Amino acid sequence: MTTIPAPLPGTKRARTCDQLLVAAQDLLLEQNATALGIRQVTSRAGMVHATFYNYFADIEALLANLADLIFAAHAGLVAPLRAGLDDPAAIFAAITRQTLRTIVEVPGLGRLIFDSGLPIDRFLTGLRAAMQADVAEGVRLGRFTVPDAAIATSMVTGALIGLGLDLHRGLVPPTAIEATTARLLELLGLARPAAEALAGQPVAFRPAPALPLRWLELRIS
Repeated sequence: MTTIPAPLPGTKRARTCDQLLVAAQDLLLEQNATALGIRQVTSRAGMVHATFYNYFADIEALLANLADLIFAAHAGLVAPLRAGLDDPAAIFAAITRQTLRTIVEVPGLGRLIFDSGLPIDRFLTGLRAAMQADVAEGVRLGRFTVPDAAIATSMVTGALIGLGLDLHRGLVPPTAIEATTARLLELLGLARPAAEALAGQPVAFRPAPALPLRWLELRIS
């Protein structure tokens, strides 16, 4: 597949690329990715069909870029939590809660992640890598005690995604967020009282990003 260079931030080309991604998000809130066509996207974006190929080789490339955009939005959302805390367990708890709260607060984001047919592996790979770094740092500092950090990372990442899906489906209430966060901290080796205290600790959560997402807004925020 041909790789088209990403447009420079702030340029007309970057704004046009964002228009295509916005159109794709609008359409994916109505239908599945398997039914998405190039003409649909360009029509929704108010562009001629040929414009698409200046930015993406095909629909798969557009969807991959959108999955990257969702992960980048999540990374930007939780970055201030990392900056304001130095305890790996507190960072893990805050990020877990922020991530799950965002799925509750922005149902459309849950649809894009879980229901639209996006290549979710791209989002999961980035999320797992970030969590693996957090778990490794917690082990290094003695806050987490797990026999195998890679397995522990897989377990907490899977649990986070599973609860996110159940929250999106309405199978569990938002009040489950703190309880689940505490159980994950226990899995990582914290005693129950300490885990529950961190899971309920006051946190300056950031407002969830509104849809549609745009690369330009991420780069200037």
